[in-house]
Amino acid sequence: MDPKGFLERAKELTRSAAAEAERRLRELRERLDQDKDGRPDVLEKALREAEKALEEAKAKLAELDQDKDGVPDKLKELSEAAKKAAEAARAKAEEAARLLKGRLGGKEG
Repeated sequence: MDPKGFLERAKELTRSAAAEAERRLRELRERLDQDKDGRPDVLEKALREAEKALEEAKAKLAELDQDKDGVPDKLKELSEAAKKAAEAARAKAEEAARLLKGRLGGKEG
């Protein structure tokens, strides 16, 4: 085969391969976008599910945060209870230390 014929054949094969690739790409897009809106259906479904999950999370947070301060009320209650328990424990420890000091001080004299 002469060089010119070879180049023509290479161009023809290249055009054919490009056309085949375009055809396959079109088919793939059609399969992924059944509703023909330009966006893959799987992506649209994932976005809808993410939006639904976000709305559910917002609703749950609103339910847990009745006073709308950004902190779930139950967490606030637990925090306050833990603070009170820590204060009570500190008071008992101080009382125990005072009594122990009194006993130890009483035996020395």
